Amino acid sequence: MTSLFGELLGYNSFNVPSILAALLFSSIAAFVLRRRWLHPLSKYPGPLLNSLSEIPAAIALSSGRQQAYYRKLHSKYGDIVRVAPNELSFVNPDAWQDIHNRKQPHMEKHPVFIGAVPAVGATVGLSMARLASKDHSRQRKALGYSFTTSALIQQQAVILKHVRKLISHLTVFARDGKEIDMTDWYTYTTFDLMGDLALGEPFGCLDQNGPTEWSRAIIHVFVSGAWEQSIRRVAGIGTWLESALKKLLIPKKAALWRLLHFTKSKEATAKRIKDGERDHKDLMYFVLKNKEARQNLSDQEIMINMTLLLSAGSETTANTLTAWTYFACSDPKVYKRLVEEVRSQFKKAEDIVWENVQPNKLPYLEATIDEAMRLVPPPSASQQRMIPPGGAVICGEFIPEGYAVAIPPVAINRLDINFANPTEYRPERWLPRTDIDWDDRFAGDKLQASQPFSMGPRVCPGKQLAYFELLLILASMLWHFDMELANEAETKDAWTMDDDMRNLRGYLTWLKPALPIRLREVKRNV
Repeated sequence: MTSLFGELLGYNSFNVPSILAALLFSSIAAFVLRRRWLHPLSKYPGPLLNSLSEIPAAIALSSGRQQAYYRKLHSKYGDIVRVAPNELSFVNPDAWQDIHNRKQPHMEKHPVFIGAVPAVGATVGLSMARLASKDHSRQRKALGYSFTTSALIQQQAVILKHVRKLISHLTVFARDGKEIDMTDWYTYTTFDLMGDLALGEPFGCLDQNGPTEWSRAIIHVFVSGAWEQSIRRVAGIGTWLESALKKLLIPKKAALWRLLHFTKSKEATAKRIKDGERDHKDLMYFVLKNKEARQNLSDQEIMINMTLLLSAGSETTANTLTAWTYFACSDPKVYKRLVEEVRSQFKKAEDIVWENVQPNKLPYLEATIDEAMRLVPPPSASQQRMIPPGGAVICGEFIPEGYAVAIPPVAINRLDINFANPTEYRPERWLPRTDIDWDDRFAGDKLQASQPFSMGPRVCPGKQLAYFELLLILASMLWHFDMELANEAETKDAWTMDDDMRNLRGYLTWLKPALPIRLREVKRNV
């Protein structure tokens, strides 16, 4: 007797494949319908493919083009864009308060976002500790001693040592009439400076007039981190697919350099902890000297935090120094006023100290730094937060719990809904209206949209240190040298600030193009 199943198969030879095709089509249609039109985030605009898959967002980040892609999306779709099935992107400045500066319950970092330095086993550093846990407040309080104004003033001698070493090297190039790539020299300086500030030993870049093996590794920490975050988007977290794709897709060179940075950071931190208290006023000095701070931090936690500090603290500051130099040298009017402000303020180089460059002492220099960080913010990529239980209201919109939200730092700063002439470098937008260079076109600028150090409980603890370094280094450069772009046409093309920023790549932070500069030593009558 023929079974019922056999009878069904015998009706027509095309029935089985037809039924399978219909089932497949139905499944795909149901998936698309659910993701695009029946999803809790379906009312928010964005490309069809982005609402269906994480792949577009993953490709944008891993290719270093997220900043241009998200700007394009917001230009087309508006303030709120659905950039992935479960993620919304905001460019309304109010989102900073609603996401990063909200009261309890805080929005934690989304599990997909790991930054440059992930957890080591069960131990996390300050950047990844949950705000709701005691780990974050404990670590932030313990490390906070190292970033107080009092501590920074005590560390001024360390900073000035490296600033003056940089100036000494550049003076040689200036006298020889040689052009110099300031992208490299700023990186050498900030890496040596952070090594000395964090662990009491510079890493030798300035002494050998070039990169060390370790300094070469730093940018790859961010490249590898961007790839890992992209893979987690697509493959999930802790899955076999994530492990397989990490081995397959993360550039081997980046992975090896990242491992080198972690290994050397761990070794250097262990050595510094073993040395104990000493007279050198590095960050570890203040951690070890304060008994409460030392008791509240395990050796593993210190290692993770120092690894992050050495990478983020050096690379991001070098980015701003390099971008600022490009912008200042590209605008004769800006450069002229900078020179007048700095050289009229200081009679001799030894006067360039924190007391004389702290906020409001050099208002135009500060405005040019703020404008450089608006156009090229230190973090180039979005940092996702997760909506807490019960949901949250962001920019007047209720977002259900569990979804990711983020502010794209480049897009929010380069849209005309927030800034007039948004792709132009115009420091006067940061000046008071009584200033001689004030322009009424910028009266409606939403300056609060630019938050290069974030805000709220996760505001960068090194914010004041970064300004300290930037003001001392840039004031010294302006006092000692006249600067101009070398190979001007090529350099401006490499650093183009058009809508797409077509020649700039961002992997959590920026992969900087070369910046060839010609220096002339300023001659003064003694």
